Amino acid sequence: MAEGERDIDDFYSEYEEREVCSIYSTEDWFTSFVQGLLAVLGLASLWIKRQQEKPRRKFLTWFLDVSKQAFGACYAHVLNMVISAVIADNVRGSQTLDDECAWYAINYVIDTTLGLLITIVFLDWLEKLANYFNWVALKNSGVYVGREGLCHWAWQMTSWIIILTLVKAIICVVMYVFSSPLAWVGGVMFAPLAENIRFELLFVMIFFPGVLNIVYFWITDSYLKAGIEHDEGQNAGKEMSPTSNVGETVTPYSQMAASGDELNGSEAIGYGTTPTTAGTLV
Repeated sequence: MAEGERDIDDFYSEYEEREVCSIYSTEDWFTSFVQGLLAVLGLASLWIKRQQEKPRRKFLTWFLDVSKQAFGACYAHVLNMVISAVIADNVRGSQTLDDECAWYAINYVIDTTLGLLITIVFLDWLEKLANYFNWVALKNSGVYVGREGLCHWAWQMTSWIIILTLVKAIICVVMYVFSSPLAWVGGVMFAPLAENIRFELLFVMIFFPGVLNIVYFWITDSYLKAGIEHDEGQNAGKEMSPTSNVGETVTPYSQMAASGDELNGSEAIGYGTTPTTAGTLV
């Protein structure tokens, strides 16, 4: 009897000392390596998408578009890790799941399904609000023309971060409300991987979300870049530049029409002039 009790004690002691997969640890270089690999793969997918574009965005335009994705992805990734760690320690009900990697995978599935749908809705609302209130910097996402180009990029970046924050807050609430059944599902699905925590980390960070990550980036990039009606204008060399537009007839953003035809050169309005008079930037 005493031997049986000893075996049970040994089992629970072994269970308590079992290593649990962590998505990031300062004591394990492998977690940092996986984070960097995830970033490289995500950016590489956007470069491949650029090669398939017709017409292809100019490099500066593409770089500014991708920078929004990159900053947003890093920000969202940090929030995902925080949410996973918080939910792992605050599961409702009797179920428990202290595996942060499992929670990250669950979070990622919700983020690239429900989260993506909410993101698209928010981006659509933002576009409607920008047109209604004439928020020039946000009316034409992905368009960086003239001297105010960087300011417009900054406003677009800020709005994108705000949208991501709202989406993550909603996802966090959803995960907390349904944390008990989600913990049970995660425990069942990731139990076979728990024996090798490094493989589990690679699985949840690289293999498992790899396709979802690429699809998410490609879809959001389609919303963040300029529409097809603006491609010709930007590819014709009308990207922001303090000197390249000197002597050219340009259209200030404050006088842009909702249709964006002026970006294609159908109308030319000079700075400091009335909407019906063409002017020259000097």
